[in-house]
Amino acid sequence: MLYRKQRGPANLWLTSAVAVIALALGAVAGRLSVPPPTLQGLLQPASLQLRQAAGALDIVELEYARALNGNAQSQAASLKSVAQAQQAVAAAELFRALYPQEIADVTARLTALEQAMRQRVALPGVTRQAEQVRTLLGALTTRVPR
Repeated sequence: MLYRKQRGPANLWLTSAVAVIALALGAVAGRLSVPPPTLQGLLQPASLQLRQAAGALDIVELEYARALNGNAQSQAASLKSVAQAQQAVAAAELFRALYPQEIADVTARLTALEQAMRQRVALPGVTRQAEQVRTLLGALTTRVPR
């Protein structure tokens, strides 16, 4: 008959200690292998916010044209799109820190666009203002360092 000696708890402690050390070394190696953050990487979410603001302005022209023909829902939709653009610009806090004058200019132009729409300015005037804001937003998003 074969006799087998049971292993003591020392082997269990040794195995657990090796597993904990291996886990700690793996975590350290993982942290060291991550590239350092770049300015472009940090600005990427804010840049996306500005692109969303520009996209919201595309809807403004379509809905505002219908609003001038008396469609109340289109008037509300066009104003909502401007509000979404304002919120997206406000959410781009890193751009506000880096380019405060440009963001202030965009914010002022969005406010002027909203006022023009509430005053029912002719479509070419609103289109021109929306295009100016889109141009400013496009210039800001291309300023993201590569």
